[in-house]
Amino acid sequence: MCWGARGDGKTWAALWAMVMHAVEHYRAGYPLPTVWLGLRDTFANHGLSTVKSLRGAGWPENARWVLSDGNHLATFMLEGVPFVELYLIGADSAADAEKVRTECHGLWVDEPAPAMGVSSGISDDLYLMACSSQRLETHAHVAILTSNYGDEDDWSVTRFFTSPQPGTLYFRIPPGERASTEYRAELARLYATRPDLARRLVEGKFGTLMLGKAVAQGFDQDLHTTRSAFHVERDVVLWLGQDAGLTPTTVIGQRVGQEVRILAALASEHDGMRQHLRGTVIPWIGEHAPWLLETGDIHRVQVRYDPSMDTDDAGDSNSNPLRVMRSLLPGVYQPGPVTWPGRKDPMLALFNSRHPKLEIADPACKGLIRALNGGWHYKTTVIGDIRKEEPEKNHPHSDYGDAFAYLVAGMAPGAPPRPVGPRPAPKVAFDPYRYDTPRQRAKTAFELWPR
Repeated sequence: MCWGARGDGKTWAALWAMVMHAVEHYRAGYPLPTVWLGLRDTFANHGLSTVKSLRGAGWPENARWVLSDGNHLATFMLEGVPFVELYLIGADSAADAEKVRTECHGLWVDEPAPAMGVSSGISDDLYLMACSSQRLETHAHVAILTSNYGDEDDWSVTRFFTSPQPGTLYFRIPPGERASTEYRAELARLYATRPDLARRLVEGKFGTLMLGKAVAQGFDQDLHTTRSAFHVERDVVLWLGQDAGLTPTTVIGQRVGQEVRILAALASEHDGMRQHLRGTVIPWIGEHAPWLLETGDIHRVQVRYDPSMDTDDAGDSNSNPLRVMRSLLPGVYQPGPVTWPGRKDPMLALFNSRHPKLEIADPACKGLIRALNGGWHYKTTVIGDIRKEEPEKNHPHSDYGDAFAYLVAGMAPGAPPRPVGPRPAPKVAFDPYRYDTPRQRAKTAFELWPR
């Protein structure tokens, strides 16, 4: 899988890869030409992009692509010898899609992820069917996918990046690899009102459909997420940010040295607090930090919760979410900030800080990452102005965002780390064994009736 921003040469990379594959195919003793299937959502889109690249001026005089059969077949000729036959296929209809059953050596899928109003993309079922057509003998059966950055939930992102399957590889072309500075600047101006498209087509980042202005200004998925798995540090406080409501959500993290590590983001859709704790949170702690459930040291678990959790139901005293959580998970509980600036400001400061550095585990925090990427947003007017100061309540993005904000505000990452364990006993000002010891005279003398 090869991702890149607009104009950075994804198609060129795929076409040259086919040529180099043919060279290795021939060196391994197999006859030329190699046969490739080039699959797009429609044949018309092949005409708008692929054909232009095949006819581009960048190919050498003695090594060119020759188009035939109404531009359905492109043959790479090197000094008069056919090296690659590329059949351009569009999935416009079921009949056209059946052409992916043609036997081949290699497969190329262009733009598998849907692009709003431009491409409907290629389904994973059609991709797998086309892969099964690689039945002609060669040194290596290769399937290449090239694409602008898609939505994080698209199957191509999941298969190759989020949850990579065995045998898969991905490449990310650096933004500006081939596109000129002037072209990129023009794209940035063009997408100034569409930050979601700017992320994908200009900045070279995975996108989330944004319905308003993102709350998490300063969050950078490439900078703030890591593919490395974190383990819970035994001698470091475990922090929980807890949001209530119809989707109870818990964000779990630790502060380790100069890093704020977010270990997990757990949500339970349409569930109660008791079910969320018993079915999701406590099992996670039991798997990753079982000593916290065994020692009973409440100071090692710090919970910052949504103040609305401390609400009683006149008909059921056991319905108070905070009381339920306290009974199931011992720890130090404090309410999170009530005001929106009290939750927002520490979070934005962390995004834009070098020390401590924010590290979010991916994919353990997939829902949180999507929220911070723009799923958690302010509602805006048609001209882009924010309608109200507080974010839109759009589940589950707002639940992840609120839980994260409570955790960061309570953790206070800009302050020195807090010691683990019970606080020392306060010093007693009165000593019964020295009650008659003369006290020192005050530095400022005060006389009620001055002489």
